[in-house]
Order: sequence, then C-alpha cells, then structure tokens
Amino acid sequence: MKQLLCFFLLITCFSTSAQQTVHIKLNQMMLEESFSELNDLWPVITNNDNFFVFDKGEYFMNRTKTESPYAVMANWENDLNTFSIRASLMLGPVESANQSLGLIFRASNDGQTAVICDINKLHRFRIRKLVDGRYQTLTLEGKNGWIKNNAIKGINEYNEINIRTNGTDHDVFINGILVYSFRIEDIQEGSFGLFIGPETKGRVDYVNIYADELYRDKSKIYLTDDEVRTLIKENEDLKSDLEQSLDARALELQNAIRILENQLKAMRLVNKQLDEENTQYAVIKSAVDTNQVDLLVDLSHKLIDNILKNRQLKIENQLLTDSMLSVKGHFENLELELFQKVIDKNTEEQLFIDSILTSFCVRDTVFMSEDSTVLPGPYIDSLKIDSTAYDSLNLDSFKIDKLNLDSLKFDTLQSNESIKLDSIVDKKLIPETE
Repeated sequence: MKQLLCFFLLITCFSTSAQQTVHIKLNQMMLEESFSELNDLWPVITNNDNFFVFDKGEYFMNRTKTESPYAVMANWENDLNTFSIRASLMLGPVESANQSLGLIFRASNDGQTAVICDINKLHRFRIRKLVDGRYQTLTLEGKNGWIKNNAIKGINEYNEINIRTNGTDHDVFINGILVYSFRIEDIQEGSFGLFIGPETKGRVDYVNIYADELYRDKSKIYLTDDEVRTLIKENEDLKSDLEQSLDARALELQNAIRILENQLKAMRLVNKQLDEENTQYAVIKSAVDTNQVDLLVDLSHKLIDNILKNRQLKIENQLLTDSMLSVKGHFENLELELFQKVIDKNTEEQLFIDSILTSFCVRDTVFMSEDSTVLPGPYIDSLKIDSTAYDSLNLDSFKIDKLNLDSLKFDTLQSNESIKLDSIVDKKLIPETE
C-alpha cells in the first residue's frame, strides 16, 4: 500500500512539473549556428583531454578525461532574460556509463553560476543549477537527478532539446515533448554553451537561440512599418541619384581618358624626337663609352665655337637689317621730297603762264563778226604771233575771254578763218590812235 502511494505521489509530482508554464511567442532569431564553417563563436580544441572540431556541418566533441566534465561556451554576448534555446545533440558509443551531453544557459562570466540540462545514453535527462561553483539538482524526482523519459533517443541518434523561459519559468521539450517545467528567480541573463561529461563522445548539429518577438536588442535598430517604407523610398531615391552620379562620373572618366590619350600621343612624339636626337649624338656616346676623351673635347670646342659664331652672325645680321631699313626710309623720304619739288615747279610754271594769258594780253584787231568783241567759244588749235614788239605792256588791257586753248604758241595762230593781230599796245606808254 505504501509503495502504491509513493508511486502515485511520484506520478503526481511529475505531471505537475510537466505542465507548460511559458506561453509567450519566442520567434525572433538571435543566433543561428549550423557549424557549416569555422567561426569565432565556438572554439577548436585539440589536446590530450579534449578534441572539439568542426566536422562536415557538425561540431564533434570528444572528452577523454575520466574525472570531470567540460564546458564549451559560445563567444556571444547578450542580455537575454526571455529566450528559447534549441539544439540537436547526439551521443556517441562509449563504454562509460557516466557520459552525458547537454546545454548551458544563464552562465555568469566567472563560471560560478549557470543552469545545465543534459541527457545520457539511458534515455534520461537531468537539470542542475550551479551556484558559487556548486551543483544544485533541480530534478529531485529522479535518482541523482536523472529522470527517465521515453521521448529521449539512445546512442547515435539526434535528440532535439528546446528550453523556453520567460525569465523565471522554464519549460523543457525533448524531441517535441514537454518533459519538465521548473522555476528560477535568482538567476538573470548570461552566456550560452555546451556541456560534455567525462569520457563522452558526441555531436552537435545546430544551436539556435530565439527571443521574444517584442524584444529589442540594444545593438540593433528596430523600425516601424512607416519607417521601413520611408527608408525603402529613400533607398530608391539614393539608388537613382547614385546611378546618375555614376553616369556623370563615367562621362568624366571618359573625358579624362581622352585627355590622357592625347597626352600619351604627345609624349610619343616627344619620345620620337628624343630618339632621333639620341641617334644624332650616338657618336658622342660612343666616344664616351670607348674613353675617346680627345675626340669628345675636340667636339666640345667645335660646338662652343659654332655657337659663338652663330651668335656673332645673328648680331651682324640684325645690324645690317636695321641699317637697310634706315637707308630705305631715308631714300623714300628723299624721293618724296624730289617729287614734291618737281610738282611745285610745274605748278609755278603753269601759274606763270596762266597769269600771262589772263593779265597781260589784249586784243587789237581781229577779223571776226561785228558782234563779236571776244572770242565767244570757237575752238582754236593753234595761235601764231608773227611779230610782237613791245617794250612794256599794259597787262590790264590784254584780255581773252571765254577762249578754249589746247595749245598756245608764239609762232603761229591757226584757225578756220584768218585772224590778224596788228599790234599789242601798252596803253600807258603808247596812246591809242583815234
């Protein structure tokens, strides 16, 4: 009867501890580790006691020491108090009955405080709390804290462990079945890790950690839907501006490349000229290379002499050019003066002749029509004066009006009709006869 009562109490206690206590949504991924490649989160240890390596997408663990377990902590800082840790663990075949493999959470940095949940090959699990370096068993229902559950698989089979907590209450799921619930109020956030017992082999397929969907990590930025839409629009605008900027930059680079190509062409021409000059100075280089110092000195003296001669010839050429310009200018000025004198002389002669014709000649008798007192306009080709005797002339009485003369000669006067000039009389000296 007492045995039945004890069994009933044990079943009642187990059922009470297996009631789900955490109902919040823990679906925000905080850490995802698949062990597909080496990283800084999990260590690689190879020594006489431990052999922990990444092996084909799994974390292989082999603890050979028989006296004590070992903890492998993830190099990941967090402030999670409400979380869900999920891992897939598999025990390897060993002879030791003390082998175990499990999870560590809420661990302090000094390693004196933590919570540990591990399984063994006998289909059992255990939950302990480490306080000031000493273990306190939380699963008091089992022998030495080990509770058997048929949901736990054996050797060479993966067991998925999921521990959910809201900060104080904890639910433990193994392979999707709730196996235990407990409460801890004196331990807050901490680190996560893996626990391996003495003389244990095992493999870890993955370790994932989730937080409450309303959790906001201090190291991350969380935005509302409006802020996300605003950022998306700004990103599109920046993308458009960047494309335009890249187009402008590409055009600028094309222009720069074109300029550099032109400069390269110019440099090639310069190099070509330098090559030609180097070819011309090959004789000097040959003299230097063969230590023909005399030839080099002789060429240097000749070069200096030619330079000096060229300078002297340039100076003399400039002087001759200046002298020729001066003589040419002087000759042009002299020629202008002579032309001006000739023009002035001809002008004076013409004025003298015109003054004689207009001031000193008068008509005495001319056979013309009775109405004509002057020559009204007949064209006279030549004028001939046979004899003109005068000592002095009265220039005011000699007049020829309206007479067109092509030529005036003192020998003859020719016209269509005979015209006779009897005399030219100076009115002042010889009085006219009645």
